[in-house]
Amino acid sequence: MGINIHDLLNPLMAMILPFVRILAFVHFCPVLDNKAFSRRIKIATALTLTALITPMLPHTVVLNELVSMRAILLIGEQLLWGLLFGMTLQLVFVALQTAGHILSMNMGLGMAMMNDPVNGSSTTVISQIIFIFCALLFFIMDGHLLVVTILFKSFSYWPIGQAINEPTLKQLAQSLGWIMASATLIALPTTFVMLIVQGGFGLLNRVSPTLNLFSLGFPISMLFGLLCITMIVSHIPEHYLNLTNEILARLDAIRVQ
Repeated sequence: MGINIHDLLNPLMAMILPFVRILAFVHFCPVLDNKAFSRRIKIATALTLTALITPMLPHTVVLNELVSMRAILLIGEQLLWGLLFGMTLQLVFVALQTAGHILSMNMGLGMAMMNDPVNGSSTTVISQIIFIFCALLFFIMDGHLLVVTILFKSFSYWPIGQAINEPTLKQLAQSLGWIMASATLIALPTTFVMLIVQGGFGLLNRVSPTLNLFSLGFPISMLFGLLCITMIVSHIPEHYLNLTNEILARLDAIRVQ
């Protein structure tokens, strides 16, 4: 008994739109967006997830024609969904890295920059340490399983053809302010401590003008900053979990009913 090519065509055409959405999401989601993961790995990961997820979907959209206005609009929607929601999950990492930048500035280590050969950019040492710590937490707390769950449920919560709407775009725009607010709250204790230290230096300068505060200020500020970082690092898993829950709550608030 021969294999009918037409019987295989519909399942393959039904996988195109899920594959585009998953590939865009994988390209921008946390950790996997790192340049250490080559394009081949990302495409292979997207193909594997598509083959696993598509048969379990309650409804599928089959493209009868690849070159048509309907196909172009649907493919563009999936690409935009993958970009927006991949970047949404990135907000947790961005908030913690921004807190690392603020800590570096408060400690006087803003000039301690390092070249990141993976991402091709310069970043503060403390921010890079926090990023590596968060990447480890991502896998320890089963973040990769969470990503697969979001991908699977996204086809029910944001069906193909209805994935992008006005509340979605509005909520994502409001999340930009949430990043700075979260980063500031995380770095606020260190900012307060360093403000007290700087105020103490000012008082000490008035009491003893002959004291060389330039030689004493930097090491003392760094010492207090490192002490604060030591206390903050122990709470980073808690911050990471709270920020992730906040992101999931925001995603749940904008799902298509």
